[in-house]
Amino acid sequence: MSGKMKTYRVGIAGAGAFATFLSGALARLPEFQLTAVAGRTDTKRESVMAAFQKQRHNAITPKEYYEAADLIADPEIDIVILATPPHLHSSLSRLALTHEKHVLLEKPGALYAKELLENANYAKKQKRAFAVNLVLRYNPLVEAVEWIVRHRLLGFVHHASLTNSAHHVANGHWFWNDQLSGGIFIEHGVHFFEVGRHILGEAVDANGFALTEENGEKQRVWASVLHKPVYQQDEKSSGNNIYSLVPVQYYHGFTMDPDAPESTKWEIHCTHGRIVLEGWIPQKLYLEGKISKEQGELIDQILDSIPKKPVENAVEKVRSSAFHCFKNKSFPLKALSSISYERTIKLEQRQLWYEAMVQDRFLDFCRIIEEEGWEGFVTAEDAVKDLELANRVTFNKTEQPLTE
Repeated sequence: MSGKMKTYRVGIAGAGAFATFLSGALARLPEFQLTAVAGRTDTKRESVMAAFQKQRHNAITPKEYYEAADLIADPEIDIVILATPPHLHSSLSRLALTHEKHVLLEKPGALYAKELLENANYAKKQKRAFAVNLVLRYNPLVEAVEWIVRHRLLGFVHHASLTNSAHHVANGHWFWNDQLSGGIFIEHGVHFFEVGRHILGEAVDANGFALTEENGEKQRVWASVLHKPVYQQDEKSSGNNIYSLVPVQYYHGFTMDPDAPESTKWEIHCTHGRIVLEGWIPQKLYLEGKISKEQGELIDQILDSIPKKPVENAVEKVRSSAFHCFKNKSFPLKALSSISYERTIKLEQRQLWYEAMVQDRFLDFCRIIEEEGWEGFVTAEDAVKDLELANRVTFNKTEQPLTE
């Protein structure tokens, strides 16, 4: 993909740690030219530029802006990447679209789904690419799980859970100010709602909960969501649904000590087995079950297509293999015999996989610019739906104050 595209002049507005990571990761792409950085702290702007120049030794020196609005107005910039705190996403992306820039937003893209939808519609009017930097579905393990679940290779899904235990964010950080971040589900949880929606179907009901600590921080939140998978139909029962609703529990806790290992785990329980996916950047996939030999062979073909090392377009490699597996198959499969199935896939080099995922997101964004009708592997509509769900469980959540 990368050899066919032009080089885009990119301005990054917001100069925090994630902007530094993005700058270094995207510097490896010839399609990416860092042209300007905006941020209100000199050392942070310098960090973003240094990450780029470390990978591009002969690159031009990016321009520096104190205000994001001044960067957005720069006529030499083609793409604006907004890496500011979430409360600025809506107004700055609107301004960038008014200046006829293509806009790639850090998640969530806005504090409210209505604002994100309005800007997505405005981007269409302006004929500009517009997307949110949701990267988890660019991981090949996530893609493999989606094919296995959607084709019922372990049977019908009846329950799933996501447990995400992360390091505590420093007290006083804007992350804890709901007016700036929106709270954990909005600022962070949209990543996982994006995965849940595509593997398990759209959400049809949801409730959110939170524990308020003595210092006022809501460090632990959880949501109960009912997803409706369109693929869980029993062809023998005149359209009646089997497990037509799937309850899914989402837990996020920003409570871990800085030197403690973080933990992120999906568990998907099916009629014939279970799937476990581990890692915030997914690195380990475990499956076990009692299935037919044919189902086991199909799972093996999907898993065998997963690149073991970080590569460009890893998801497409899995998708192409899976499509080939299923194009001549009819479902549900009839199990002529049952075997015990168990397999583990591990991806090494977590940081390089993370870089590969954000690179694929950026290249997909470039494709939106260049290819008429292409809306992205993860679309603006996806981002709106993820944020709608985050809004619902945030603003309808039941808060549980801690008592002695």
